[in-house]
Parts: sequence; structure tokens; C-alpha cells
Amino acid sequence: MAIDNYGNLKATIIRLDGSNSISDIVDDAIDLAESEMYANSDEPIKHRSMENRATAALSGRFLALPAGFLEMRALHIVLSGSNQDVRYATPESISVVLNSGRPAYFTVTSQIEFDRVPDSSYTIEMSYLAKLTALDDTNTTNDILTDNPSVYLYGSLWAVNLFNAEEEKAQYYYGLFINAVKGANKRFKKGRFGPAPTMKYEGSTP
Repeated sequence: MAIDNYGNLKATIIRLDGSNSISDIVDDAIDLAESEMYANSDEPIKHRSMENRATAALSGRFLALPAGFLEMRALHIVLSGSNQDVRYATPESISVVLNSGRPAYFTVTSQIEFDRVPDSSYTIEMSYLAKLTALDDTNTTNDILTDNPSVYLYGSLWAVNLFNAEEEKAQYYYGLFINAVKGANKRFKKGRFGPAPTMKYEGSTP
């Protein structure tokens, strides 16, 4: 059975676990696996379909985060001549300027915060990573499931065994899950940047 939609994923989890008694927790297990793939401490998943661009009007020092926001890649102010990059600063290090002007720095907390009140209304363009819409009986597939079904499968089997207090099995599947995430990320990085350049040497080699 191809693991290409929500129903097939649930059926495969139940079959591999070998117990129909888990059918009432499979949905919760998939939800937990999705949460862990984005927020685990080893290596959160990154996939090309998570990349987004958005514009917003900036008239104050604060701007709401886009839906599902995970990580900012770049942020700049759209200008008629050339766009101006706004540099990232940590929440602890950003210095707020009392006088209004064109923002030069931003940080991310529960919102996007700039280093000063803008002296005009600016258009902001953001490039960022965001979570995909969660799988359920209505949204039955996404690009991560299509390209890397093992991430969902092993993550869900980890969660099932976690719920059932099967610690050894949960650790086993968690290791497979993290390896699947790392493999997916390696694929994404290779597709994004291409293969590493090769070096050519002229003359004799030592």
C-alpha cells in the first residue's frame, strides 16, 4: 500500500503496530509527529513547499507574524530604486531608536519587531519558512507526505508507542524518524543549492 494520503498512512501505522486497539489514538499520533518534525531538538524538517513569500504594509514598530511562521529567511523594504535589506538582531540585542526613520533592524518574538517607528508607510517583503497545513480527513496529503512518507510513518509509530508507554519501541522509532528527517533535509539542501563544485588541478599531483 502506497503511503500517499491520510487514510493509507493511518492504515499502515495500524498494520505495522499489529494492534487494532490503537485506532482511537492514530489521529493524535499523527498530530504529535507533525509537531515533532517541526520542533525537535535534533534537526527540524525543511522542505521547499514550506518556503513562502509575503508582503505587508508597515506603519508602526510591530508587525504580526504570518500564519504558521517558523523561521525568517530574509526581510526587506520595497523601494522604488533598490530594495533595502532589514538586518536581523536577537530580541536581547536589538536597540530601539527613539526617533522615527527607515527601519534597519528587526527581531522575532511573538511578532516581528523593528528598531524604530517608520517615518513613512513602507511595504515589507518577507521570505520565510512556515508549517504546512496539518493532515486530517479533509486535508489528506501534503508535499512532505508525498516526498518523504517515512517521516510521517516513523514519527507516528514513535508517538503511538509513547502513548502506550512502550519506551524501548518508542526510542527505536524515534531514531528512524530523526534519520528520515535528516534524509529529507539533505535532499532539500541538495535541490536548493545543487551539487558541491568540483576542483580541477593542472599539472602533476603530489
